[in-house]
Formats: sequence, structure tokens, C-alpha cells
Amino acid sequence: MDIGIVGVGQSVHASARHSVSLSELIFESTKAALDDAGMSRADVDAVVIAAHDLVDGRGISSMITATAAGGHFRDEIRVADDGAYAFALACMRILSGEFRTVLVASWAKCSESPIDTVENLGCDPVYQRPIGLTNLSASALQADRYAQQYGITDRQAAAVVARSRRYGLKNPQANIRRSVTIEDVIGSPMVATPLHALDVPPRSDGSCALVLRKSAASRDKRSHTAWIRGMGWAIDPYFLGDRGLNDLRSTKSAAMRAYSMAGILSPDTEFDVAELQSASSYHELMLYQALGLCESGKSGDFAEALESATTSALAINPSGGTFCANPYTASGLVRIAEAALQVMHRAGDRQVNGASIALAHACSGLAAQSNAVFVLSSQLAAQ
Repeated sequence: MDIGIVGVGQSVHASARHSVSLSELIFESTKAALDDAGMSRADVDAVVIAAHDLVDGRGISSMITATAAGGHFRDEIRVADDGAYAFALACMRILSGEFRTVLVASWAKCSESPIDTVENLGCDPVYQRPIGLTNLSASALQADRYAQQYGITDRQAAAVVARSRRYGLKNPQANIRRSVTIEDVIGSPMVATPLHALDVPPRSDGSCALVLRKSAASRDKRSHTAWIRGMGWAIDPYFLGDRGLNDLRSTKSAAMRAYSMAGILSPDTEFDVAELQSASSYHELMLYQALGLCESGKSGDFAEALESATTSALAINPSGGTFCANPYTASGLVRIAEAALQVMHRAGDRQVNGASIALAHACSGLAAQSNAVFVLSSQLAAQ
């Protein structure tokens, strides 16, 4: 695939950005991405955005937000899902041959949105909505099923949070920059068994944008480019009872497609860095297994080894991941942005030495229903 990421822009993520409007928040990242690419809006052929009307608080919200995202007098299209799917659509638009340069943007202002209500309204109105189902309660059901299946302990799940929060100290754009111990996580209030308060990512105000270009055009503009080597996505059945909650089958399917395209044969040894969108600490353990980063049933041991090791062949969420910044709809796009910065060798204090190939993962829906996987590289694949 001859497409490269040539510009990366993120806003500062925070629990609340009351001092800026939603449009200003969006503009913060889109301008940063264009500046990073050495481009102006006139250089952009198309804009792909990802946002939810219910989260933005208005119907057909792109009438207001698309302009701030660079969509004024540009071909613009929206995905009502995580920003990672807008990224995939942007790649396909370039592959169509109709566009050379595409700007992708996504955002969320969780401080101004009743997220629990939004999630509940997305549920089936007959069987799920009346019982108050949300992402939190669905994630808890899945986490409990997975823990029972594989004997996962609270301490193993808490190790994920402790490591992520330690990494997040080096991320100047993170929502949360405070370290915690395993005991802190286990001692935090139970919010939905088996999830403690610190097992669950925060909700953040923030935005993210990326600039994509075809390979020949990319060489003209930037020497530092993150090349897209593979991508894949898949979705599980809508109703929780129609799928096994002890496994992330759509993650496996998405990864298989991305790995096949990128020529990845041994994901546990070939990646230098991985940025994963974790719905909870238990879900990150599930991702290790589904993405082939550890042996089946060994994710708890793998997490403990990562937490106790001073160095590791694979750095997982060196940005701090969703446990340090989680701007809802934009969270998956942030994972791609962070993975891109790593292979560009431009991640600052959170840079992984020698990172040349990275894995980025995104998910959305109840109990991680929909998953997308991307492989990024510092080198353009041989054509």
C-alpha cells in the first residue's frame, strides 16, 4: 500500500476543556496536522471526519464541525464511529485514485455530553435499553467472563493500568499524568464487577487529525513518513448473547487481515511498539491474546512480566494509552497517531528506541464489538 502519514496533530487532552468551543478544539488538531505536514488547507483534496451527533449534541453536526476540520469547499464525508474507521475510509479514498491528499479528523468533548445516556440510547430499545446497558456494564460482563475462563486475577489486570500510567507521565498531551500502583488500582472503588474505578479509562475532551498522501507525493513533502503496510477490520454480532464474551473474535479477524497484507508472520516478535485501544484493563489482556502478542490463556502472566521488566522487546502503549487519555470517538485515531509518531521517531520523551514497525488497534461498540487493526512502518514496502 503506497500511502503514508505525513502530518500528525493532537490537541491537549483534558477532563474538561471549557475554555474552548468544540470548533476551536477541532481546529487545534487539524491546524497542527497541516502544519506538521508542511501544508495548507488548499493542499488537501478531501476530508474524512469521525463523530457522533449524540456526542456532539446536535443533529447533522458536521454542518458545524466540518469547517473546523478543514472541510469548507472540500470533498467531505463523515463516519459515525471511531476515528480509526475514518482513517480506513481515507486510505480507500486515496486507493480509488480520485484523491492524493486526505485529512482525517476526529474529536470528543465528553465534559459536555451525557455519555452514559448516549451509550444507552444506542442499545436495542426492547431488550437492552430498559436494563440500563452501557459500555461500562457490557465491558464488565465481558471482563468477568474472560477472567473466569482464564483465571485472570485483579492484580494481573491492575498491572496493565500501573504500567500505562507510568508511561503516561512522559506524554505532555495526556489527560492524566499521575502514576498509580497495583494496590491503588485494586483499592479503588468497584464500579461494575470485576472493574474497579481505575480499571476503566477516563473520559476526555480532545481531538486528533492526520494527513495522508500517496507515496510519490509524500516523498516530496516530508522525509519522515509513517507508511501504512496493512489494515483490517471486523465486527461481532450486535447482541451480547449471540457471541462468546470470553474471546475477541473480530479482533482476531481484523488482525489476520492486517497481518496478511503487511506480511507479518510472528506478531509476538516482529512489532517494536503497539498502541491498543483498551476498553478496560481486562480488555487489554484480551487484546494481547487476540492480537497474537502472547500465548492463548497467558495474557495475565504476560501483563505481569511487562510491568516488572525494565526493558521489553515490545513496548505496549508507551503514550499511556486510553488509561491516560480517552477522547471517546477520537481515541482509536489517537492510537494510530501515536504509532505513527513512533515509527517516524518523533515521539519525544515517549519514543521507543529503534521503533520501525508498529501495531495500532481501535475498537468501538458494546463489549468491543467492532475492531480495526493497522500496521505502520518507517519503510515503504517494496512494490
